[in-house]
Amino acid sequence: MAACLKSLDRQTIQPLSIEVVDDSETNHGPGISRNIGWRRGTGKVVAFIDDDCLADDEWIEQIQSVFDEYDIGGVEGGITTTNSSGDVVDFNPPNQFKWDRFKTANMAVRREVLEEIGGFDERYFLHREDTDLAWRVIDAGFKMAWAPQCIVHHPEPLGGHEDGVVGSAVYGAYPRSEQLLFHCNPSKYVECAAGVISARRVLDGSLRKFRRSLRRAHDPAGVLPLTFSQSLGLWSRAWILAIYWKMRGSIIGFPKLPPRDLRL
Repeated sequence: MAACLKSLDRQTIQPLSIEVVDDSETNHGPGISRNIGWRRGTGKVVAFIDDDCLADDEWIEQIQSVFDEYDIGGVEGGITTTNSSGDVVDFNPPNQFKWDRFKTANMAVRREVLEEIGGFDERYFLHREDTDLAWRVIDAGFKMAWAPQCIVHHPEPLGGHEDGVVGSAVYGAYPRSEQLLFHCNPSKYVECAAGVISARRVLDGSLRKFRRSLRRAHDPAGVLPLTFSQSLGLWSRAWILAIYWKMRGSIIGFPKLPPRDLRL
């Protein structure tokens, strides 16, 4: 936390305010914490960062320049991390991903947009509350832009990418969050399901376990599990997409730029 705050103090343009929410005692989850934080402030743009991340010195300046130039609802910035050799490397979703992205380790949204959509869905305890927020921004008619020049660094090594898609071991740990995200937008969630399909997960049984977990109810109650028909439709489309990605990657390669790219 201290290192994160120091990185914010070094900004070339100082934010109007810095709101820190400590939920170490309440443990109510990031969705509630972030709602408390953005509602405290008054700035027209709300930038989110995790407490274990470091903002580039020009982070706020770059975010502000994007919002000044483009009519958008929000920005997804780039994330770097450290690999096992100690080198700084990019940790961003593969370019073919349109929906399975958006991390509040580095995201900024206009305050008026947050107010319109009601902020974060507080039913998410951990995981996916950020993706859900971005989807609802988009579904409300606003644009979410990918702006890699708005950089945040995660010093501790993060998991790698597998077979051209993001490693998804965390998905199975929070099946209730995955169910919530599915119900947010089943069509967009197809990409998320395709992202967990791999030969290794088929062979070790983890894919089957994940599929079954989405068909069961989880605590706390209040989130519907997928029905048989929902599950069948989801995974049929997910397998088609996963096969398409595999074939495209082998034949012509993946897109050179991600969707909604803003390179200034």
